[in-house]
Amino acid sequence: MYTVECSENFTINHTVKKEGEITYIDLTAQAIDAPGKLTLAVKWNYPLIGAHLTWSPIPYAVRGVTPTWGVDKTESNAMRSAPVRSYVAYDDTNGITVACSDAKNNVCIQMGLRESCACLACGVFIRVDCHIAEYSARIRIDERRLPFSECIEDVAKWWETFDGYTPAPVPEAARKPLYSTWYSYHQGITPEALLHECEYFHELGCDTIIVDDGWHTAVKGGVYSTCGDWIPSAEKFPDMREFVNQVHEIGMKIMLWYTVPFMGENTMCYEQFKDKMLKPYGNHRTWILDPRYPEVREYIIGKYRSALTDWGIDGLKLDFIDSFAQSDIVRDGMDFVSVYDAVDRLMKDVLRELRAVRPDVLIEFRQTYIGPLMRTFGNMFRSSDTPNDSFGNRLNVLHLRQMSGNTAVHSDMTMWHPEESVESAAFQLTSVLFSVPQISVRESGIPEEHKAMIKEYLSFWNRYREVILDGKMTYKNFASNYTYVSARLGNTQVGAVYGGRVAYLDVATEEIVLVNATMEKTMWLDARFLGKYSCIVKDCMGRECGRYDVVLGEPARIPVPVNGYVYMMRK
Repeated sequence: MYTVECSENFTINHTVKKEGEITYIDLTAQAIDAPGKLTLAVKWNYPLIGAHLTWSPIPYAVRGVTPTWGVDKTESNAMRSAPVRSYVAYDDTNGITVACSDAKNNVCIQMGLRESCACLACGVFIRVDCHIAEYSARIRIDERRLPFSECIEDVAKWWETFDGYTPAPVPEAARKPLYSTWYSYHQGITPEALLHECEYFHELGCDTIIVDDGWHTAVKGGVYSTCGDWIPSAEKFPDMREFVNQVHEIGMKIMLWYTVPFMGENTMCYEQFKDKMLKPYGNHRTWILDPRYPEVREYIIGKYRSALTDWGIDGLKLDFIDSFAQSDIVRDGMDFVSVYDAVDRLMKDVLRELRAVRPDVLIEFRQTYIGPLMRTFGNMFRSSDTPNDSFGNRLNVLHLRQMSGNTAVHSDMTMWHPEESVESAAFQLTSVLFSVPQISVRESGIPEEHKAMIKEYLSFWNRYREVILDGKMTYKNFASNYTYVSARLGNTQVGAVYGGRVAYLDVATEEIVLVNATMEKTMWLDARFLGKYSCIVKDCMGRECGRYDVVLGEPARIPVPVNGYVYMMRK
């Protein structure tokens, strides 16, 4: 039984359709007298059987079963998270996965245990914070007992079927390792230093450099009051076109960092737009532009277009888009009421205009702006900031992989202390095996062993790139933070053991490659098939450690160094 409620100024109708073990609830609301704000709720109970923990798009969210008086919900809007939530069994099967077709407005999916009946009190709460006359949405409730990751992947495909939710094309360069300047340099960048990094890391297998914050300003300290003009700092980049040309001559592409909504008080164009702002951004002497003004959108688009045409860059790292927020204030000159609608229009126009100049333009967004709407104008999704946090980076990219379809999922920039042991430093890279790696360390500051490790890892990753990015994914033991993850494509599978020593081999392939991303030095092979394999074991620097023959289908154990790997070929 589903209960549907909405605010008094609207009428609400709903229909329920069941297709196998998936239920669809279609909602339509009409304003009674005049357009207004809408609140809408769909509620029902679900018996909590075979579902022990929760999955949400944000990995650090609450994972256990929470009572109704606790806080257990997924909140999303156009620029934050995604409207989907699951309850998962300990064997990684789906209990219930709830999703909403509206990825633009504020959607809260809440599930709390009702103690009196051991049921989940489920609810989807939708809030439209601008005046509208009508509204429609669809709720999807999946109760199939499949691996929960498959249910999440199906939600991503379902979102793609709605008007305005077609994902942006993904250029091949978005699927290749890159170098980022942020953790290694912060704002202290110079052309000479970056060209050196380009030369070094391009030889190791990186195809793009992201020049992060600092290219537009000589001011240090992380302030944003100089954001908005987007003119290269004369002190740092007196000739941006020449710098870009030099990067291209090395063989790398280049992306520049921009904050989409920011307009700082220390810019030349602040006076032009000071009456077209949504709100201040903290105490940074910075403001959030209001995209409901067409001239604001055209200004932003023009800046990005000029960067491609005038300097020849290949893409943009677009930041802080989640700072846009709905506003009740509507003024003359605006052509949208909803800020979210205006952001959608802005970013779809950005992509269209930039692809007209460069069809393979690269557009990166980071968590938490990673929902289905963001996929329509971004082709690279990066893990949220997790500096030197290999564990958090791993969870982020694995959650992103499950809900991002073919959008290229990138790790956060990997970094580590130069005095870290090479085996320990390698966790920064093996933890994010199933994403496109981004690296942000200075070549001059890392020891030779670390350089050998980076070279070996990037060579390994590029060799198996198609398997890793396009293969069928398997996720084991979500309750223990994914102890084993693998990808299989054709006759090759690549897996990583992240805990518990066990590699779960469910399907036979001619080639099996297993990474030991744990502190253990022994790996157990749990295979559901019979087969004899010859094995070559290497350490994290690519040095051979041994050769073995193993028989799968019976208990098999093989020594593998920390963050080393075993290469197995069927005999």
